[in-house]
Amino acid sequence: MNKFIFPAFTLLCFVCLSFALTSCGEGGGSTSSSKTYYDDLDDDNKKKKKKKKKKRNVQTYNLPSVRLNQKNVKEELEKFAEDNEESVVMMYTNMGNMKLKLYKETPLHRANFIRLTKIKFFDRTQFHRVVKDFMIQGGGGGGLHRIKLKEAVGNYRVPHEIMPAKFFHKRGALATARIYENNPMKRSNPYNFYIVQGTKYNVPTLNNMAQKNKTTFSPAQMQAYTSIGGVPSLDGLHTVFGELLEGFDVLDKIAAVKTKKSEWPAKDIIIDSVRIVK
Repeated sequence: MNKFIFPAFTLLCFVCLSFALTSCGEGGGSTSSSKTYYDDLDDDNKKKKKKKKKKRNVQTYNLPSVRLNQKNVKEELEKFAEDNEESVVMMYTNMGNMKLKLYKETPLHRANFIRLTKIKFFDRTQFHRVVKDFMIQGGGGGGLHRIKLKEAVGNYRVPHEIMPAKFFHKRGALATARIYENNPMKRSNPYNFYIVQGTKYNVPTLNNMAQKNKTTFSPAQMQAYTSIGGVPSLDGLHTVFGELLEGFDVLDKIAAVKTKKSEWPAKDIIIDSVRIVK
């Protein structure tokens, strides 16, 4: 009986093996359309290869050919001012837009701001210091990329163009920040600016302030500070090189935000871009 079991068992194994090969699509004449596990893996890999990588929106900068330093800054900005007469810009922020006029009577600061605007330096920077009833300061932030951009533009300060009797810190004034230590010439930080919100003053307070600081306020200053307000204590200390034309509501909105102890806004206030109007 054993000699019949072995051939039968062999025949059964052959039939099972043939069936398995046919099911997997590997049989000699099989035309089965069913996909195997490995076919699915191949299809997935093909789909992944077909997916196109999303292009990043890389911003390019037209960097000036001359890198500024303390020796060449005055000469280079004077040249730039002659060739670039634009004086009105629009500042787009995540809290609204502001239109600014730059004074032609402060050519170095106007040229510096326009120069930075043309290379999109202020794009994606922030209002990094906000003090209600005082001012909002911008041009900061931007991370490592902004640091590298500063290195490319130059390490310099702008010679002051302070004219307090003519251009002063009334509400809406555009001025430059600066350091006080080791800066007797009151040179301006080229990258940081501020817009004055301020508050109103009465005549006795202004007279006392002038007496204390051993200075005088012009009729124009007195009229502005008593009617629209400002920050008279900053006059003579910083260069005022422009003023707000439109967007006073945006100025007030930004000045009212909650801030950290460092006066940095609790929620980032982004300057999306600054563009030249004329």
